[in-house]
Amino acid sequence: MNQKYFVMLMGEIAELKAMIKSQGNATTEEILLDSYDMQKMLNISASTLQKLRKAGTIPCNRIGRKYYYPKSFFTQEFLNSIIKVEDPSKKFDD
Repeated sequence: MNQKYFVMLMGEIAELKAMIKSQGNATTEEILLDSYDMQKMLNISASTLQKLRKAGTIPCNRIGRKYYYPKSFFTQEFLNSIIKVEDPSKKFDD
């Protein structure tokens, strides 16, 4: 590596450190749910979860071979908008 590029990279690293310090010690740890947790929370099958993920309806991150979903995104309003609510008028009377 050229000395000039090394010095430039060290300057960039110093800038990044300064930016991180300026943001303070705010913890921004995100709680992530895996696919199994999402299926249980939404009461849906694995294939439905895959369809929602593929359509971009729900955000996810892939780490290795698993998908993770940010828990903070799934507010009650959002859950109500994607979960099918059974219409009582569509049920058959026994």
